[in-house]
Amino acid sequence: MSVRRKPAIARAFDRAEAYDAHALIQRAAAVRLAGLIAELDVPGDAAILEIGCGTGFLSVELARIFPHARLILSDLSPTMVRRARKAVDAQFLVMDGERPALRAGAARLICSSLTFQWFEDLGAAIVRLHDLLPPGGHLAFTTLAAGTFAEWRAAHGAAGATPATRDFPTLAEIAAACPAAARIETQTLVEPHADGRVFLRGLKAIGAQTPWGTRPPLSPATMRQVLRAFDRNGASVTYEIAHVLIRKMPEDL
Repeated sequence: MSVRRKPAIARAFDRAEAYDAHALIQRAAAVRLAGLIAELDVPGDAAILEIGCGTGFLSVELARIFPHARLILSDLSPTMVRRARKAVDAQFLVMDGERPALRAGAARLICSSLTFQWFEDLGAAIVRLHDLLPPGGHLAFTTLAAGTFAEWRAAHGAAGATPATRDFPTLAEIAAACPAAARIETQTLVEPHADGRVFLRGLKAIGAQTPWGTRPPLSPATMRQVLRAFDRNGASVTYEIAHVLIRKMPEDL
């Protein structure tokens, strides 16, 4: 994905007015990540940076777990930042989390829920964020892994078409992009839909409709074939979620 596409991603999330009503998977993933973060040895008064705060699903959990922490919440979308302000008392930044404009050591914990799949280069982003941590600091994030949208991809295959969604990395590829001591847990969630059109409307409602590749849109006839194949197979979509926990060790300096 080109960096030039980042404004398109931001605009899509700016327009996601019904995000909270449709982002059930995002909420569930954020709650699971928050539970893992609560087990980390993060001081109660630490500075915590969240990347891709959205409307505040993880942010609210962080404020509950760390009521005395200094929360720094960021998002690529100015509208999402404005909405998160209503949910949490924190410092806010409109920022591309893949290229954070922060000094090293600014946060003891850097965390993010279902944002890293929008990054152009996952490995490079992990290195940048890891470098910002002080010794003993933590990077905790979730991202989508291979197998996500398997049903939607299969429906495209049945129609002889290629989906606009990206090829998500395997768990092995995610692990290879992380320091050796990374801990990775998985979560599989299945979201049912009335039909394929409802699925597509849901993606648009949460701002996740921006295509990854550069191929032209499917013709109406081909899209109808895709939707029929998707509906025949039950109109459900699987999300394979990787929860990644990384601690910066002294030898990483």
